[in-house]
Amino acid sequence: MDENKDKAPANTQVNTSVGPGVAEQLEQIKKAVPDTSQRLYEFLVDNLKPIAVGCGVLILAVAVYSGVNHWRERQAAKAADALGVILIEKTDVKTRVAALEAFLKDAPGSLRPTVLLELAAASMVAGQFDKAAQAWTELEGSSSPDMKIIAGIGHSRSLLLAGKAAEALALLQALKAKSPEAYAVPLTRQIAVAAEQAGDAKVALEAYTELAAKAEGPGKPFFEFKANQLKAKS
Repeated sequence: MDENKDKAPANTQVNTSVGPGVAEQLEQIKKAVPDTSQRLYEFLVDNLKPIAVGCGVLILAVAVYSGVNHWRERQAAKAADALGVILIEKTDVKTRVAALEAFLKDAPGSLRPTVLLELAAASMVAGQFDKAAQAWTELEGSSSPDMKIIAGIGHSRSLLLAGKAAEALALLQALKAKSPEAYAVPLTRQIAVAAEQAGDAKVALEAYTELAAKAEGPGKPFFEFKANQLKAKS
């Protein structure tokens, strides 16, 4: 008779420190797995608690992350509702500016660009051009190329209305130099106006000449007229 038949396999004892219920399940698994899985089985037995703890930490982390995201979504929804109330109820522009400035201090990041746009618009209507310029300046730092250009044009407009035509012209010329061709006409139009207000007839003539060549539709005759007018004065 083969003596090996009476020998018990190695490591038959399950680590009972993991709890009687788990130990019983592991014993059943041991009987079912083939010999080739013995090392994997032993690893699971020896490391059950660390694995369980690791999984617990992972599950907890996922739960906390999900909870934080849910909380943030709720807070953003509440903030959006509060912003809507300001835009509906604060019909006086100066009151709206003050309310938007207060709201901006604690506004969620996702809402900040919207609040800044509303603040810039309200400030310009209220004649508070310095506040408008500050809002436009922050929007110029946007990661969106389109928003950068829109904010730059808005910023230049606030400078023009504040009587700072030379600053507006410098801003627009720098902006045009790094903007796509699609924005050439609207930027050149703003440059023409800023140059005239700044007393820079040469730049204004160049801008109106470019507009007369590129523009189409009802605006073209006006640009041609302005170009000819400035030529006659030069």
